[in-house]
Amino acid sequence: MTKKTHAKMVGWYDPSQLLDTATKTVISTIIGENADPRLVTAAASHGKFFDYSTELKITKTGEFEESKVKRNEIWIDYVADVGDGWNSTYSVAYTLAQKTLEISGKVLQRGELLIFGGDEVYPTPTDEIYKEKLIEPYQLAFNSSRNVGDEKGTADNVDLKKHPHVFAIPGNHDWYDSLVSFQKIFCTDVFNNRLFADAWQTRQKRGYFALKLPHKWWLLGIDYQLSHSIDVRQLEYFQSVANQMEAGDKVILCVPEPYWVNLKKYNGVTDIFEKKDESIRVFEKYLNDKYLENPIEVRVYVAGDLHHYRRFESTEGMQKHKITAGGGGAFMHPTHDFDFKSHETPGTQFALKTNYPRVEISNKLDWKNLYGFIWCNKTFGIFTAIFYSLLALLLRGDLKEQFTWKNAFEATVRRFIEEPLAFLMVVAILLGLVFFTDSNSTWYRRVAGTIHGFAHLVAIFVLGWLGYRLSNQSTTTLLWIFSIAVVSILVVYLFFSLRTFKDGKDFLRWLKDYKSSIPWLIGNIGIVCVLGFLGYLFGGFSDENITKLIWIACIVLVCGVGGHLIGSLIMGVYLFVSLHIFGRHANEAFSAMKIEDYKNFLRLHINAIGNLTIYPIKIEKVGKTEDWIPKNVDGNEFYVPKNKLEAELIEEIKPIY
Repeated sequence: MTKKTHAKMVGWYDPSQLLDTATKTVISTIIGENADPRLVTAAASHGKFFDYSTELKITKTGEFEESKVKRNEIWIDYVADVGDGWNSTYSVAYTLAQKTLEISGKVLQRGELLIFGGDEVYPTPTDEIYKEKLIEPYQLAFNSSRNVGDEKGTADNVDLKKHPHVFAIPGNHDWYDSLVSFQKIFCTDVFNNRLFADAWQTRQKRGYFALKLPHKWWLLGIDYQLSHSIDVRQLEYFQSVANQMEAGDKVILCVPEPYWVNLKKYNGVTDIFEKKDESIRVFEKYLNDKYLENPIEVRVYVAGDLHHYRRFESTEGMQKHKITAGGGGAFMHPTHDFDFKSHETPGTQFALKTNYPRVEISNKLDWKNLYGFIWCNKTFGIFTAIFYSLLALLLRGDLKEQFTWKNAFEATVRRFIEEPLAFLMVVAILLGLVFFTDSNSTWYRRVAGTIHGFAHLVAIFVLGWLGYRLSNQSTTTLLWIFSIAVVSILVVYLFFSLRTFKDGKDFLRWLKDYKSSIPWLIGNIGIVCVLGFLGYLFGGFSDENITKLIWIACIVLVCGVGGHLIGSLIMGVYLFVSLHIFGRHANEAFSAMKIEDYKNFLRLHINAIGNLTIYPIKIEKVGKTEDWIPKNVDGNEFYVPKNKLEAELIEEIKPIY
């Protein structure tokens, strides 16, 4: 097996990705609020669930069917927010796929059931992205667990220890193509013969399901679609399943997002999460009312969507947990975004018990946006460089008096009033940044978005007029300045990008990796050349045209270089201040840093006497690109880490009886 180039973490601030994300957000908002594709999907058979409380057998038609032999115990793996960069996704998949894990003196069996908790791929779903970012990593990971002579996966094997089953609930990123690719992989036998990654067997037919487990336990997987709660058909389906439950049954409820976290965090700010909480409470009430003396209870709530581990525990009555475990591969989310403990009151039903990573670590990582945004998002500056240059050219007023900043400001205001396109671009900047701002708080969106926009406008004003002043220098001075500027840019770029190269191939890999971060420089030179050529064709090189070309070249140089650097710096400072002081933009601030490490997943065990133990497992440092060693054993291709991946328990949770 030869080593190949694998997917990197999604560059959420690459210009093309920014445009794609904005488009998908607008479309999903419209669809989420005005249409629900679940309504045109065939409803689930009422009362139909998948029974794992007994051993399975195969019918004559090749279908799974429960037997009369009761299952004594079962192991379940839960992982969410996967399918991003290779290093993080494969590190989790590799650890999860091993037949056993020895952690803290305990031997934990691989899950006989694998539950994907939502957002199976990033940034948007296509057949190719699912294959590259989800199927291949899990296929290779499972191959690494096979022994010589082990048979390949089949869709009719009842030994779940060797041939586990998989169920998946879709997250918002899976819904961006109306669930087309998701259904091909998990909901039909047409495309993969009911095998996920040639290993895990699939059975579901839609994005929600019910599993009956041993010892009166159930696992329910709920589909929220994009911005909806539980739809009527889905609610009716789960009610029909509940009608087959018995008094005292216990439920593990898997939902795509931790609505309980956002409900507390945005209390009084928005009612979006109250509506989702209400839809769950309606279903819970139905369960509780069925057997008043010995009600059916949801004992564990599990969700992904936030890419960290966070657990709340009931403060009184029977033991219940609300767990966020979205550490399957996507960038890490912060845990210092909100102080839940300070908002606990005497009547609080669930209290925060554990964060991973620890709040102190999360807080420390947040500072990276102040100094590291530009280096983590090198191509973001292309967007600001172009926008700064265009707007500075449009806003340059007619300065007849001696240059002062006061006169420059007055000339800019006059130009702003006279030039409609400049007015439209300024409005577009402000509206775009208001739209970008944390959308769960209306007042914060408007105030912070406007301040953020004016910060960029001030930068454009200063850089544009510095370019104007530069254009008034003598030709010799300009040549020296241009030469020094270009050399300085390259020197600074190389200085901050320097690393120790092992060999020539390592240097070529670095060059390929970084070459996309300097198109703005090439673009600026190209713009100047094109403008010069056009000036030659249409106006000749008269003194007036030469003066204009020099002015344009100076604006493009100053605003191109300055826009790349200053624009990126403003964005980094804005994200840092928003999160560090106001607790907003947790998603945008940490997606900018593409942190691969601090991953997690859950391993659940229902033992022979019906106790449920939850093992939250962390991988603090994932394998890096150069650490993966390709292997081929008995025809099974896979990668092994050069250094052992350290899987550890995040905490020990008391078993649920």
